[in-house]
Amino acid sequence: MHKAFRIAGDIGIEKNGKPFLDKKRVELLRAIHSTGSILSASKKMNISYQLAWTCIKEINSISPLPVVIRQRGGVNGGGASITNYGLTLIRNFLMIESKHRDCIADLENDMKSCFF
Repeated sequence: MHKAFRIAGDIGIEKNGKPFLDKKRVELLRAIHSTGSILSASKKMNISYQLAWTCIKEINSISPLPVVIRQRGGVNGGGASITNYGLTLIRNFLMIESKHRDCIADLENDMKSCFF
């Protein structure tokens, strides 16, 4: 039995040709929010700390307001937190992603008569 055709596509938000937010970056932000740490978030996502930190620096440099605030280690240890603006970005991205999925589903319904 042949599988049906499907439309594939992911949402990516760019500014001046530079990647800002996509599914993986939002997943990283959510992991930082839940763990309170870039290192813990990178381990949770199975990516290197260096890659996670590079993504955070890129997001913060493109954003008009800080998204992630890092606290250096010390007696109580370091950590990271997502700003209120960052939490708003996450919510808005997830809303856009949901609308995108709905649009894809509608297009796939329209496409059924075109492809067998």
